[in-house]
Amino acid sequence: MAPIRVSSQPSKSYKKDQKARDKTRAGSENFANDVEASSQVLKKYKQQLTLLDQERLDAEASGDMEQLAKVEQKIRRVKGEMRFAKDKIEQDIIKEYNKIQEKHVRKRMKKSKKKSNRVNENKKEPFFKRLFKKKHR
Repeated sequence: MAPIRVSSQPSKSYKKDQKARDKTRAGSENFANDVEASSQVLKKYKQQLTLLDQERLDAEASGDMEQLAKVEQKIRRVKGEMRFAKDKIEQDIIKEYNKIQEKHVRKRMKKSKKKSNRVNENKKEPFFKRLFKKKHR
């Protein structure tokens, strides 16, 4: 009869997986906080646009074309800033979301994104992929 040895310490791979799980949990909390903060930024721009819309209505009522042109220019500037901020926020959110994912999931996402871009652009698969693909006969 051989004695059975039982180790009381968890394996290194288990510890590594546990660290990764803890990291993703922390990442998801930061992700939620980032989303909340970004909504506050966009809210600020919407409030500015509301005030500028009121100014535009006042300028239209007064009939002053120069004032109306200035207000519309301000509105375009604020809308441009808002669009820029929104794009930046979306990029940051996507980046955080990708950080949360595991490595093999990120790879799969990258492959599927490439494939969807190729399909949307109506392009064929690369020549060697088509050449060595199994033929269904």
